[in-house]
Amino acid sequence: MVQILRFRTVWGKEPGPNYENWRAWFPALKKQGYAGVEIDFTDLTDLPTARQICDDVGLEISVLLHTAWGGYKGPRPTGLTPQVVLGHYREQLQIAQVLRPINYNAQSGSDHWTLDESVEFYKGTLEVDAELGLEGKIRHETHRLRSLFNPYAGLYVLSRVPKLRITADISHWVVVCERLLDQGEEDKAILKAIIPHVSHIHARMGTTQSSQCPDPTNEAFAPERAFFENFWKECIKAQKSNDIITWVPEYGPFPYHPFGSARDFSEVADTEGSRLQTLFEEWAN
Repeated sequence: MVQILRFRTVWGKEPGPNYENWRAWFPALKKQGYAGVEIDFTDLTDLPTARQICDDVGLEISVLLHTAWGGYKGPRPTGLTPQVVLGHYREQLQIAQVLRPINYNAQSGSDHWTLDESVEFYKGTLEVDAELGLEGKIRHETHRLRSLFNPYAGLYVLSRVPKLRITADISHWVVVCERLLDQGEEDKAILKAIIPHVSHIHARMGTTQSSQCPDPTNEAFAPERAFFENFWKECIKAQKSNDIITWVPEYGPFPYHPFGSARDFSEVADTEGSRLQTLFEEWAN
């Protein structure tokens, strides 16, 4: 039977002094059925302690790393050529190994590169992965600001770097394209082509005008729910030969979460996590 491992993003939940907030929160996540947490370690200084806290409650770690623009703080740094960013990518992977992650998710590359510069970069990442003994373990996220920020760039890169594995968060693509990608035949063909590369899922439902839906089960968002769930279903079905499928109900705080929403972003993440876990297990088995 395929294991569907659900990870909880810590986005929007500060660790607190000496990780006090996470120490109090992580046992509750374990009780809710999470297999682990997805951690952006950009601002963490004591990684061994973070690993120990997870060990104490039996949570795995999925790491989130940013290539050369950690946390998107301040303006985009200048001089970010593919080779410069590859050096940073290698450094981040080396640091991340202290956390002994089960999964590596990279927000990588840059949307200001040409498509061929992105191809150069991703071919280089595969070489770095192999050098570090991480071949086949890194997933590159379909994320705005990054090389895979739209479906056309994604298809171009994947057709030329076919061994690349990705984290599918197509809420970004829906916003960039301002449409659900299940209407035109070209859109359907692109999604069909990228699904075999998906090995980690960020299951956040967005809309054509916003990064994040405030209430995914509200009937006002029925078209969005049908589109996203069908896409996730196809991703799960494509991974059925794997022993483990990893995913995150990745709902974050304002400004991702709409201002004045009736439900807190954390509540949405947890209720969607429980709801989708049932669906994912059904589709996988």
